Amino acid sequence: MQRKTLLVTLVIVGVLALALFFFVLQPKLPGLTQLAQNFSQPKPSLFTARIEAGQGGRVIVNGTETATWSSTKPFTLTLEARPGECHVFDHWLVNGTRLEGERLNLTIAGNTTVSAVFRRLSYRLTAVSNASWGLLVLNDSVAKLPFETEVSCGSKVTLKLFPWSNESISLKPLGFFVNYTAINTTETEIRVQGNLHIVAVYKFETHILYLETNAPGVKVLVDGQEVTLPAKIQRAKPFTVVIQAPPLVKVNDTFAWGGPEFQARDYIRGVLTWVTFATGQTPIHVEEAEKTIRVYYHPYYSLGKDTYVSPLYGNAYVKGNTIIAVPDKYHIYTVNIILPPNWTRARVRVESSFSLGAVIMFPYNKNGNIYDEVDASVGAQRGACTKLTAEFEVDRNLPSARVLSYYCDAPVASSQDYTSGPWNFGKGNEQYLGRLIVVGGDGSNVRIQVEVEG
Repeated sequence: MQRKTLLVTLVIVGVLALALFFFVLQPKLPGLTQLAQNFSQPKPSLFTARIEAGQGGRVIVNGTETATWSSTKPFTLTLEARPGECHVFDHWLVNGTRLEGERLNLTIAGNTTVSAVFRRLSYRLTAVSNASWGLLVLNDSVAKLPFETEVSCGSKVTLKLFPWSNESISLKPLGFFVNYTAINTTETEIRVQGNLHIVAVYKFETHILYLETNAPGVKVLVDGQEVTLPAKIQRAKPFTVVIQAPPLVKVNDTFAWGGPEFQARDYIRGVLTWVTFATGQTPIHVEEAEKTIRVYYHPYYSLGKDTYVSPLYGNAYVKGNTIIAVPDKYHIYTVNIILPPNWTRARVRVESSFSLGAVIMFPYNKNGNIYDEVDASVGAQRGACTKLTAEFEVDRNLPSARVLSYYCDAPVASSQDYTSGPWNFGKGNEQYLGRLIVVGGDGSNVRIQVEVEG
């Protein structure tokens, strides 16, 4: 019993001695003291910053591209957004809050997420054409010109030109001007790196025939179809049409337009000139861009019984069966007398003051190809006739012309001649060969009387 009590006492003394040992020797055991403190104090927090770069750029943080930063104490980060090709920096998102500026200084005092947001650039694309009907195919879609759209930087656009035509015009593609640089091909691909101004270049081809007339209300046949003049015929390619003009455009019982001639407009030595080249029915070839044809009619005055008078040089008007010829500034007068289809003989009386002479000519169709002419004339030999009177007679079969009588107060000579073809006194009059008498001369106050048999 005593031994048991002694053992317990020794244990208690040992524990007390050990406690005293640690208490007395504590300054000499710092590691153990720190360990005790660690168990007795709370652990400090760790701050983490995560840096994210959106598509189209990168972020430099304190001179590096480190994406994660951590510390138990607050720290500062300097961030710089660097956009890549075809992108631009837009804004920052710091824990969901938007901030501006490409450079950013942040004090990190807690967990933080920083995102750099970049925006892809887009540019303006405009397209026009030198032809309003041009077809531009942009990325396999037909663009109606003028055209404008937005395209992303770095993307590729394909441009194609196609020919186009209708009945009136044709367009042949030649190429492009892209930002004023010529591209001589009808198909190209462009990488977008800025604004694009595109001009589609076409060769415009059209051929126009202008038809004019000097008489009102003239209707002609164009390839058999009736057309009222003036008119414009337009084709995409060179073309030929057959024009048929009526021989007579009647206005009233006294006046008509007749003897049509086709005249082409031309500039000779810089002067606008109408060149007679065809009769009232002929094919017209249009190979140049524009051609102007005038269906020229002579004024016709009725003498009655399907007989008409048309002045060629000077002017004329009719009183009954008398033609009053008004010479031009050179005192020259020439009139056509268009006889009725069934005429057999005609008598013509010419009276003129201060005249040098008068002549009557009868052209006729000999064999369908060659036009012959018979004529009769009187002419003063020395000086002008104060008053000249001459009477002529023309027979249709066999064709002949002769002087019946004449009077002049000066010596006068008469003649009768035959001239072999070809004869042409204006192509528009060919249709009247066999019916046409030409009276010409020089003087003033000219009166012409006509009597027709048949």
